[in-house]
Amino acid sequence: MKPEKVSFHGIIPPVVTLFNNDGDFNWEANEQLTDFLITKGVHGILYMGSTGEFSSLTIEQRKRFVEKMVAYVNHRVPVLIGTGTTSLTDTIDLSKHAQESGADGVLVVSPYYWKFNEVQLFDYYTAIAKSIDISVMIYNIPMLTGQSLSPKLVAKLAQNCENIIGIKDTIESLGHIRQLISETKEKREDFAVFAAFDDLLYPSLQIGAAGAINGTAVFAPEFSVQLYSSFTTGDFKGALSLHQKISSLMSIYEFSEPLYLAIKEIVNKSILGYKTANLPPTGTLDHELNIKLEEYIRKHGDGFPVSII
Repeated sequence: MKPEKVSFHGIIPPVVTLFNNDGDFNWEANEQLTDFLITKGVHGILYMGSTGEFSSLTIEQRKRFVEKMVAYVNHRVPVLIGTGTTSLTDTIDLSKHAQESGADGVLVVSPYYWKFNEVQLFDYYTAIAKSIDISVMIYNIPMLTGQSLSPKLVAKLAQNCENIIGIKDTIESLGHIRQLISETKEKREDFAVFAAFDDLLYPSLQIGAAGAINGTAVFAPEFSVQLYSSFTTGDFKGALSLHQKISSLMSIYEFSEPLYLAIKEIVNKSILGYKTANLPPTGTLDHELNIKLEEYIRKHGDGFPVSII
């Protein structure tokens, strides 16, 4: 029996992956963060996205994490798994494994390092979509892959592959999101375009986006969830107020390289109440970043629990 294709919508946090000092997964911390997000009303969860450090893990580590965490969620919310790699064979393998593990969909970043033409990218995504029955979401993140996927390519994929159901567009351009929505809706009315940058959630919803897979939703999900709810129920004044609050949180993107370091430490401080470890080469959090994050939580933490370490 084929699994049903899930239509993703709303707020889907791209969760961080939490580790012990020995480099293994901290299952207690990952489960605690998952429970926190679900109780805050998120509409889905993304594991093994960019913020989840998929690129730092082996194929076997990624599989082990997915098996454990999909089972832990246990259908409480839809689960999306990042399965992209630089190898089509590995991406298909991870995508099949996600399906076998009970995930509701996969998020596939375009192959990075080399740039590819649109015929090659079309064939790449088509091969992945044909290899599985669950939903496939395209992941456009040109800041890390080196090239942006054109709206025409995405629309062609939407038209030709029924289980390619959406895209996460990690790009600081509302115009690109607008073009994606315009191009894909002509081919597939049900195609879902998700914003990634938090301050684009509200304007993206205004032009027809399905929601957001946004960084601040990992540690302050209630703001994004409430904004989405306010917008969908017609409370545009309330949505605008929440948009302003979320926009004020955007300074988190300037705190660390890579970004996930700052987000993980806010999770440690404001949700877990204890420290988790970082994988090499990131190492120990430096003192200056720690001070910045404590100030950030004191300034913005009126909407999420605070337990400064």
